[in-house]
Amino acid sequence: MVREHRVGVALERLVASGVLSGDQRTAVLRAVDAEERAERAGAGRMIAEVVAYLGAGLIAAGVALFLGRAWSEVAQTGRVVLLLVVAGCATAGGVLLAGGCDGVFRRVPIASAGRTRLAAVLLALAAGAVCGAVVTAFGGHGDDGVEIAAAFAGFATAVLGYLLVPTVLGMVVTGAFGTGAVVSATSELFGYRSAWSGVLLLLFGALWSLLAWRRLFVAEWAGYLIGGAIAVGGAQTVTPGDSLWRPGLTALIGVLALALYALRREPVLVLGGAAAIAIAVAQTVAEYTDGGPVAASVVLAIGALVLTVGLVVLLTAPKRAG
Repeated sequence: MVREHRVGVALERLVASGVLSGDQRTAVLRAVDAEERAERAGAGRMIAEVVAYLGAGLIAAGVALFLGRAWSEVAQTGRVVLLLVVAGCATAGGVLLAGGCDGVFRRVPIASAGRTRLAAVLLALAAGAVCGAVVTAFGGHGDDGVEIAAAFAGFATAVLGYLLVPTVLGMVVTGAFGTGAVVSATSELFGYRSAWSGVLLLLFGALWSLLAWRRLFVAEWAGYLIGGAIAVGGAQTVTPGDSLWRPGLTALIGVLALALYALRREPVLVLGGAAAIAIAVAQTVAEYTDGGPVAASVVLAIGALVLTVGLVVLLTAPKRAG
């Protein structure tokens, strides 16, 4: 009900400012109602979606069994072809589920939620298959760059899959492959314990957050969440041993998230910012004190005090009209 009220208020303001006409507002409301009725479709569509997911799961199980039992009996060329066929079929299936050529490369998918979710699963499978194909094709040559090439191939396929059908799952898959590409490249080029891995992860997470800030993702909150998680991972790996850089950078990420929350009221920002600061405080106490009950009690007392102040402010602050 709150969402419907906000949509109605926003449309009324657009009509009052002359951006929309009354007929256009009515058309938008009817389209929203039709979409919500489609989401509440009968049991037949729900069963069909469940069956489709079961089919996708059985395909994945069949591929896993094939990899475990008959993979060694197939020539290398056959393995590569098989993985590429899986990737191609999964991509084609995702495009068809998204509505064909008219349904891809859109800001928001036009297909139903069930079809969009299944399309995202197939496109994620395609990214994994392409990554596996690169490893299979070049892994036996002893080239140290195979892992880098495979990670970037999977990342590129995941990006393409997200652009074809923008979904939260596509964002997660793209973020995972992107993180893997950064880690594999920096580990191979600069060494496993190099600080460049953490630095580039920090930059990668910042890029994700910037794209979310510009509202270029299908779900802004997911962009902040993924970007923050990547950035915190980078902060934790920027130095190999105990160092103030790890909690310091983590706390900085938390402060920036809270600052962004003041400008863009996304709950994930305040939750993530508080979590990052809590991680930084706990890490500092654990590494630079004896870790006894006194230090833990001090942290608990400070946390309780801050929580109490926040609750008092929330309960006593005047409510906004409307």
